[in-house]
This record gives sequence, structure tokens and C-alpha cells, in this order.
Amino acid sequence: MKIKKVILFIVEGIADKTSLGGIIGKLVSSNLIKFYITGGDVTSDQYTHGANAVKKVNEHVNRFLKREIGINKGDIIQIVHLIDMDGAYIESAQIKVEEVEGFVYSESFIAAKAASRVTERNSRKQQVINRLSLCPQISGIPYNMYYFSCNLEHVLHNEINLADELKMEYAAAFSDSYYKTEETFIDFIRDKSFAVKGDYKETWEFIKLNGNSLKRYSNFHLFFG
Repeated sequence: MKIKKVILFIVEGIADKTSLGGIIGKLVSSNLIKFYITGGDVTSDQYTHGANAVKKVNEHVNRFLKREIGINKGDIIQIVHLIDMDGAYIESAQIKVEEVEGFVYSESFIAAKAASRVTERNSRKQQVINRLSLCPQISGIPYNMYYFSCNLEHVLHNEINLADELKMEYAAAFSDSYYKTEETFIDFIRDKSFAVKGDYKETWEFIKLNGNSLKRYSNFHLFFG
């Protein structure tokens, strides 16, 4: 029996895997779909920057390989990295100082207790995204990074500030809604209201302009051709 090749999805949290894992596994049944959860946002991590971004992603790939018995590096034919944009490319005028917990998003601004917290996070995130969005391979494996803007829940549910305690509930409901009709997910992710037009490079150029990194956009449809 021929062993299936692996497409490795790198995602931030369990809600990403719950939302998409079952659907993608059915849609791409010719390959083995595996999800690796980083447990945090690689693109805004305080220890990650443009110069070491590729190395950091490669470290996650190596951790996946150590954990997954029977899968070798040569079995991975593609790395798919899914990220939230989190308004990383907004102008300073789009930052509001308010007494809020963490960051509160809208499609036109980010609110936080201190503007410096947003600018510092966004500076790191921009460096990392700029590097990874131009990276064709990681450790010799074809690599693509796709975005959900402002975040996954914004695209999938049109909820930009979904409470953490609701994310798994929404994720499970989303996955269940495509049970045995997984092919209709492709129609959803190609919806013209948020699927960015253009090729891979053009979609990345688009999301970095005009406050688009806060608005409801995604280029994940490109994964399906």
C-alpha cells in the first residue's frame, strides 16, 4: 500500500484545527493532512523577528516530526501556515487609547490601554509576515502562508471579537455544518465578499494596504487552486 504524503498545517490554536481539520481532511483525501498547533502567535511572538522567522517556523516543523512517529521530513510535501492578520498594518491614527483588556478590534481601529502596545506588536508582526510571505520553502519543503483577517473567527463567523470561551463552540459548529458536504466549504471560502482577488503575491500586497489587515478578508481560497 502506498503511503500518503503529508501536508502539514501550522496553526495557532485548537479552534483552528477544530474548525478546518475535518473539512480539509475530506477535501484533500489524496494526502494525509496533519495539524501542528503552536500554542501562540508565531508572527507576533516577542522572540521572533524578520531575521529568525524562518528558523522559528522550522523549529515547529522539527517538533512536529519528533512527536509524530512514522512521519519523516521527506514525507512532508507542503507546509501550510495559517495566520491571523490582527490589524498588523494599520496607521497610527487607527489606534485608540481606551480602558480595555488586551486589544479590542473593529474594522477601522484597534483599541488598547496604550498605543505603544499596539505599535510594538505590529512592528514585530510586520517584520515576520514580510519575511514569511516571501518565503517559498522551509528546510527544502514548499511553504505557503495564508491569512484570515482580522482573525479566523472574523472570516468564518463574521465575529471580530469572539470571546475565548466561545471559540471552541463556534469551531465545532462550523465543522459540523460541513459534515458530508465538505465540498461546499470551497464555495464559502471563495465568497467574493472576503476572498481577495489575485495571485499569492498580489493578495499579500493587498492585505498590507489601506487598513485591510483589520477588514474581513482571506486568501486561503488559493490553497484550493
